[in-house]
Amino acid sequence: MEKVEEDFYGLALTQIVELKTAKPELKEILDFYEAALKAQRQVKLSFQPDLNKLDIELCRKRSSKGLPFLKSSDIQIDLDLFDKLLEDIGRIIRSKKKEAIPVTLKRFSLDKQCALLLRDILEEGPALEKLACEMKADFRVFYFLVTQAFSPFLQSYAQKLREFVDLSSWLKGVCPICGTEPMIARLEEETGRRWLFCPLCHTEWLFKRLACPFCENDDHESLRYFFVENDQAHRIDVCDKCKRYIKTIDLRKTDNAMNLLVENLSTLALDIVADREGFRGGDVSLFREK
Repeated sequence: MEKVEEDFYGLALTQIVELKTAKPELKEILDFYEAALKAQRQVKLSFQPDLNKLDIELCRKRSSKGLPFLKSSDIQIDLDLFDKLLEDIGRIIRSKKKEAIPVTLKRFSLDKQCALLLRDILEEGPALEKLACEMKADFRVFYFLVTQAFSPFLQSYAQKLREFVDLSSWLKGVCPICGTEPMIARLEEETGRRWLFCPLCHTEWLFKRLACPFCENDDHESLRYFFVENDQAHRIDVCDKCKRYIKTIDLRKTDNAMNLLVENLSTLALDIVADREGFRGGDVSLFREK
């Protein structure tokens, strides 16, 4: 499993380099994510979660009731690694985007404060917005920064815990491991089954083919999708009920499928179309319209 997870980063980084040649107009975006992924990869390879401190049976019971396997209080973060990654990604954002975030980020060396931030991300709360305000940081940028700093830790937990979760029977619109909304979807090459991808812990799980993952609307009259010209492998699935959308790659219609994180970057033109049509996606990006 370690090799598989390490390969996620290796594959993504290799494909980003290739995509720079194929789509030079995305170079600024790809340079940013390349640098961020390298920093995250180092943290991922340096961190091992201690599952002895986790009540697996309690997590299983929670999952059986339709709740995410993990709560924020289950997750133990290496604070030194987290603070370093936060600084590294903050530096990358400043160098690539010149965004208004503090030159020196406040270090989160207290367990309590780090736990509050993680709770805000996974279970919603006021701490993250309050802290961004105190630091005079753009909330959208700060949210992206903190989630990217937490991501490799959650990936490490998910990598070891997926064997305890039936990813093919979850059928909910949030990640079965951490509860995060999906970033992008794929349709299987052979069966056309629909799998969603978590941007935080990189888990993929099966979801209903004809339903909105954000509001679970399954009224076909209010669900539709559209393509951009000359690319039927990538589409935007939209819900007229909640005004949300998710991008989907149909593996039955392409021989050039990439890592789903890279697919998300390569299809930013779809996000722009959906945004302008008044739909909101499931992930936060620094390279899209607000």
